[in-house]
Amino acid sequence: MSGLQIRAVVVAIGLVVLDGYDVSLTSFSAPYIEKGFGVSKAELGLVMSGALIGMLVGSIVVAPLADRIGRRKMGVISTLTIAIGMFIGPFATQETGTWPLVLSRIVTGVGIGSLVAAVGVILAEYTAKRVYALVMAVYAAAINIGGLLGSLIVGPMLGAQGWRFGWWVGFALSAVAALATLAFLPESLAWLSEGRRKDSLQRLNALLTKMHRPALDALPESDSTSVKAKGSLRTVFTGRTGFHTLLMIIGYFAYMLSFYFMTNWAPSTVASANHQPALAAQLVTAFSVGGILGNVLFGFLGGKFNVRLLTPVFLVLATVTLSLFGLAGPGMPTAWWTLFLASFFVCSGTAAFYAIVPALYPTLARSTGFGVVIGVGRFGGIAAPIVGGAAFDAGLGMGAAFTLFALPMLVAGLCVVGLHLGLRRSPAQDAQLAATSA
Repeated sequence: MSGLQIRAVVVAIGLVVLDGYDVSLTSFSAPYIEKGFGVSKAELGLVMSGALIGMLVGSIVVAPLADRIGRRKMGVISTLTIAIGMFIGPFATQETGTWPLVLSRIVTGVGIGSLVAAVGVILAEYTAKRVYALVMAVYAAAINIGGLLGSLIVGPMLGAQGWRFGWWVGFALSAVAALATLAFLPESLAWLSEGRRKDSLQRLNALLTKMHRPALDALPESDSTSVKAKGSLRTVFTGRTGFHTLLMIIGYFAYMLSFYFMTNWAPSTVASANHQPALAAQLVTAFSVGGILGNVLFGFLGGKFNVRLLTPVFLVLATVTLSLFGLAGPGMPTAWWTLFLASFFVCSGTAAFYAIVPALYPTLARSTGFGVVIGVGRFGGIAAPIVGGAAFDAGLGMGAAFTLFALPMLVAGLCVVGLHLGLRRSPAQDAQLAATSA
């Protein structure tokens, strides 16, 4: 890989590390917010879901604009949106209640949702095929890396500095990320090859030269002729592609239900049970380290085995281990190690969907398709903290709750199996996905 390709990968992964911090912020600050505002777990769940609501809007409504205005420009807009969201949060007070926090999380989520869809496509294009599965796994693990850094560095400071400190750190990092995106992230090669601008060929050749590739005399033949005729959204939802989209939406919805229940409630449940708010940051560390290692292993194996066959195996193991975490109870250090084990398998689902979904769509529908699947699937993530909080308020025990919310991952695994069988009956698309995952 050339220096330009490596730079694109590093910037993209760095942006998702920031996203990981933003997403996990409420997980290790929740005990301090709950104590400071005196809210119930159901109300706290609404704050947790705010980012997911925004991510839904960002993925479905905002991310498809990247197919029109350019994916690099969308990356800059998205990071600025995240900064604005982080700026709003600290203005929540006892008088205002938690609504400024909810608004803060929604705006931040809009930026994260659009950023992941746009930057993920750029990353996929600049990554060599032989390391594609591994790089996409590291990309997925970057969310856990952000959570890990936040829980290790910022989390221990919240007791003395207050929960607002976490939001100010997020604001500063997001502002710096916007400048870095503008300065260092290259435009999507595939987007330029579609001739969206008069200078597309010139810009494309400039990038190819930096990648030590020969310049082109003309733009390559488009793989998106049908997209230009039908529109990207219609392409995503019609024919065999539409069936694949539906399968991935159902699968990702189910996966998000389990993933965000674990992410939001595992740390705070153990901390509350032990009456030690500081334990939340330690549990986020366990979750983050397990997720990083699990994603890297999944990426390594994904380079040797078919990702669509590997994914259901990991999701079955994720179901078992997440249930084990709940049944083992909140006692430390058992809770730390069982959450580490659960995260090892659960978080690999993110790498799986990130590797599988983009290759299902032609170039000019890729951000739209990826954004729709990830965005609609986030309804599961939105529901998880709220329904989970209501379940705990109703008296559901830790073992029963985590076992119940582990089961949707089995549904996600079945959807991936269904996709695999469908693609085997469609040789052209199967060949495209196999080449991308090689």
